[in-house]
Parts: sequence; C-alpha cells; structure tokens
Amino acid sequence: MKNECSIVRDLLPLYAEGMLSEDSAAFVKEHLDTCEECRALSAGEEPSAPTDADTEQRTGEAGVLRTLKKKLRKQTWCAIFITAAVVLLVTLMLRLNSIDYLAAISSAEQYTFSDRMALLFKGDYSDQDKAEAVLSNAHIVFVYSEEEIYNNVLAMPRDEAAYAMGALVRYCVPEMDAGKMLTIYHIDLLSAHFSGDSGKMWVKYGYQRFDKRHDLSTGTSTGAIDHIVLWKLEKYGDGYWRVVEIV
Repeated sequence: MKNECSIVRDLLPLYAEGMLSEDSAAFVKEHLDTCEECRALSAGEEPSAPTDADTEQRTGEAGVLRTLKKKLRKQTWCAIFITAAVVLLVTLMLRLNSIDYLAAISSAEQYTFSDRMALLFKGDYSDQDKAEAVLSNAHIVFVYSEEEIYNNVLAMPRDEAAYAMGALVRYCVPEMDAGKMLTIYHIDLLSAHFSGDSGKMWVKYGYQRFDKRHDLSTGTSTGAIDHIVLWKLEKYGDGYWRVVEIV
C-alpha cells in the first residue's frame, strides 16, 4: 500500500491538471477513493494525524524489536563466553599431564609441592626445547659405560665430560658389563620448567639390559621399568644445561 501511495502522490499534480491518460487517471481516482491521506493531499489538506491505535501498534512493534535486540546481544555474549571457555579448557588439557602421574608419586615424601606442580604442568614450548637438548645426553648413558663415554663418545677432556654428564652417569652401563650388554630402553619427557640458571625436568624411563653372551630372554635381563623421576638442572658457562641431581 505504501508503494502505491508514493506513486499516486507523484502523479497528483498531473492528475489535478488533467494531463494523465485515461487509465492512469482511473488508477489515481480509484486509489483516492480508498486512501484518506492521499485524498487529503489531493484536496490540499494536511494528512490526518495517526490514531491512538496506530501509535500503540508502532510502539508495540518497537518494543518487540528492542526485546529481540537484547536477546540477540545476550546470545552473542553467551556464544563468546562459551567459545572462550572451550578454548581455555582445550589449552589447559593440552598443557596438563595425566593426574595418574601425580598419583604415582603421591607417597614419595621427598617431593615438594612445587615439584608436584611442575609434574602436573608440562611447561611451555621453549622449556621443552631446552629439555630435548638435555635428553640427547641421556640417551647415551643407557647404552655405554662411563669410561666408554669419556674415552670414545664425547670429544672433550675427561674432566669436562664428567662435568657435562653430571648426575646422568648413574644410568650408565656398569664397567664390568661394558661391551657385553644389549640395552633396550625408553625415556619420555613429562614436563620441563626452566627459570634463570635452574630448571626441573620430570621424566619417565625404563630399560632392560641383556647379556649378549646368553639367550636374550627376559629372565636374563636387568633394569627398571617405567620409573618417574625428577631431574634438577643448572646452567653453566656456555648456556649448557646439566643434570645435577636425580630425585
């Protein structure tokens, strides 16, 4: 109806001058017979003011629109909050270790609260990069004896090599078994935290050593399976991290 009113009002000057075609004039007349506002304009009068019913209807429509806008805003904020919560939860899940690891050391009195929290949180990616460099040294101790490492593996003076290996030498093949044992092992990084010149690494390791001179059966092996331990580290001169204590 509004579009028709606009067309008729544009044609009113021509209609008043009798300059419309017969069909167009009939169209305008038919509209004027049914539209009070356009008829008033045609007669040179002001359109009638909106009735109370019209005002009430428009007010009601405005109220509905405001209500819809409020609901949409509320739904938008809810969606943003839920999305942020999900992202935070996923991030935490990716950065947290299984609670089973804490349960595994629950009876160990030597660990402080700080040590246990260091196990729960994996640490950031830069800390894990530093830890991987430390693990590269840890791999050789499971395979070689201490003397083999000092004499054949590390290209540095013995005292420097001993200092670099630090507490990791406890995992070395016993000297009496050097060259005689086949070692199967695994070592997994659970968490890593470095700050200043000190650091902590939680690792899970296990190994079995078989005497090459006998059948490679489990009954003839020695070793440890799935131990969870804390490595305490310090950084020296050239930025190298060494394990100074295994707890």
